[in-house]
Amino acid sequence: MHGQSRLPPAREFVRDNPDVLGSRPVWVFSVRMPAALRGPWRRMAPKELPAIEEDLPSDLRYRGHRLFSGVVEPNRLPGAGRLVFRLMGGRFGGFRDGEAVDGWTTGTAGELRSDQ
Repeated sequence: MHGQSRLPPAREFVRDNPDVLGSRPVWVFSVRMPAALRGPWRRMAPKELPAIEEDLPSDLRYRGHRLFSGVVEPNRLPGAGRLVFRLMGGRFGGFRDGEAVDGWTTGTAGELRSDQ
């Protein structure tokens, strides 16, 4: 997601391929910035999941959804956005968690194996 909405290529793919997606197991992940936040803002991040999932197409059947942290670069935010982000205790940088990604993909692969 970017700016609280799915990127156009992702929206288009889901819109244009319901037959492909409907006939296969689908998992969804989102990249946001929970690890870049501190204090109460960080604790609120998991509460975003229902809003993120609400944005998914209603006819998309998916087995699971996972929220990962990504990279927050200052040059990607306007000046006021950088200021607000910092005032909220936000930190710029890379917050990818390779172990969490590996664990999630290992779990989805296990589900696929058990389906066979």
